[in-house]
Amino acid sequence: IGTWSAMNGGVNGVVRAVATDVNGNVYVGGSFSTAGGVPANNIAVWNPSTGWAALGTGTSGSVNAIALRGNEVIIGGSFVLAGGQIVNNVG
Repeated sequence: IGTWSAMNGGVNGVVRAVATDVNGNVYVGGSFSTAGGVPANNIAVWNPSTGWAALGTGTSGSVNAIALRGNEVIIGGSFVLAGGQIVNNVG
């Protein structure tokens, strides 16, 4: 610790929420359309071994909070859809 490093290019917008799981994966949410060049609608996960991946089809608006509960990712923000489902700001 004490040395900054890039996470495979980061995201192309604003990050408003970050969470990590026990495996070292980093979940980021905010207002962006790509993570490390990978299409990702406002939410993505960075794996230290494999790089960036989208979380499903993402959300229809900004993600402002992320919580992890076991294998679940819970998000809050300004969106109607998450993964194509109507969730009204929390999913």
